[in-house]
Amino acid sequence: MMRGLSRWQLPIFTVADRSGARRFQRLSGRSNSTIQMALAPIVAPDSVLCTDGLQAYAAFAQYRGNEHFVIKTKPGQKTASATHYIQNINTLHSRYETFIKPFRGPASKYFEGYLRWFIARVSKVRPDEVLRAV
Repeated sequence: MMRGLSRWQLPIFTVADRSGARRFQRLSGRSNSTIQMALAPIVAPDSVLCTDGLQAYAAFAQYRGNEHFVIKTKPGQKTASATHYIQNINTLHSRYETFIKPFRGPASKYFEGYLRWFIARVSKVRPDEVLRAV
């Protein structure tokens, strides 16, 4: 999710569950505390986390007592088991990259608007609910 970021790239926190709910959120950084603050309100205590190898996810799962599966990013290794995978996230990332490419890197101050626009396009909710100013 957030590997290989340069100073020109912004970290985007991406969450998807089996019911189809999706969340994209710009993060200020990749520290343990930032990740934990983003995860805490949306992850139920009985949830199973399937993540990449970022240490902040493991720390959060251990702190909260959630079951945690790390999906390695090595070629050919996309699942931890038949029921634990990150393919939905990989698909969302691919769709986001296709969506944002024509804009040639939007300004940071407008980035949240682009994320909401993308969510409105891929979600099952009404666009006016997503695009409404927060």
